[in-house]
Amino acid sequence: MENRYRTNLKKVFLTDQELATLNHRIRQSNCQNFSVYARKVLLNPDMTFLTIDTSNYEELVFELRRIGNNINQIARTVNQTKILSQTDSENLKQGIRQLISEVEKDFSVKCQQLRDYYGCH
Repeated sequence: MENRYRTNLKKVFLTDQELATLNHRIRQSNCQNFSVYARKVLLNPDMTFLTIDTSNYEELVFELRRIGNNINQIARTVNQTKILSQTDSENLKQGIRQLISEVEKDFSVKCQQLRDYYGCH
């Protein structure tokens, strides 16, 4: 301990549930370990952690790839047959507009969370 920068040790006793909650919060904060998390929280009580759940983005990217494949198939068919009904064209346009709207909405929510957390500079 003589080479340590921080030489003072503090201990805390927790119930099993409190420990589980603490460990969950440490994982969410992406801090390296308990010591880093504790210093950030204890020395800066206004410190909050913003966690943006990106787990659904893998599914979104998968769906976008599928939609892209479908659009390519439609384009190939239209180019080969030169036939595209007005209904098919409108359905395609509506589906693309809906997809863009959903992606923009989700992106807007995430951006607002970042602005709220970090401030708007």
